Amino acid sequence: MTDNELQHLLKAEPEKGQRAFYDKYFNYVYTIVFAKLKSVASIEDVDECVGDVFAQCFIFFDKQNVIQGNLKAFTASVTRRKAIDTYRRVIRHSSNIPIDDAGEIESGENIAQSAEESEMRKLLYDKVEELGEPDSTIIIQKYFFGRSSKEIAEIVQLSADNVRARCSRAVKRLKDILLSAGFTR
Repeated sequence: MTDNELQHLLKAEPEKGQRAFYDKYFNYVYTIVFAKLKSVASIEDVDECVGDVFAQCFIFFDKQNVIQGNLKAFTASVTRRKAIDTYRRVIRHSSNIPIDDAGEIESGENIAQSAEESEMRKLLYDKVEELGEPDSTIIIQKYFFGRSSKEIAEIVQLSADNVRARCSRAVKRLKDILLSAGFTR
């Protein structure tokens, strides 16, 4: 279904249009939210954020007579903003630990190593984001979620062959970006 058909369906039959919009963009929204929140939020927070994204989109669609522009770009923008808001909310509340739970804080975990790995993951994610769309989505879907080229092709609306070619080129570009940023093999 094209964006024009989907926009028409959202206006003509809102319930069917919302369902079609949800089906078309769920994986895309979930990927963005999970990538932004995976290091700080629970799965419940991720799921809540995804739900909030679709709720905000549906409210916007109900208020607009005509939906201007690319739905995928609009959805990505709403998703990133909601994910950032959720990230800030989770970080702000994560330092408040009930006194009853204070005894459970100790662990055998190497905090310095965990912090370094977390920082490394953040830097790597930032470098993957520098690839731009759809290459960053392809890399995340392939190497983080382990999805096949065919599955990724459905998400980014390209052919499986095109996804494989873009992935290969994106990996080479990412390698160059990482080496120029000071990452070593």
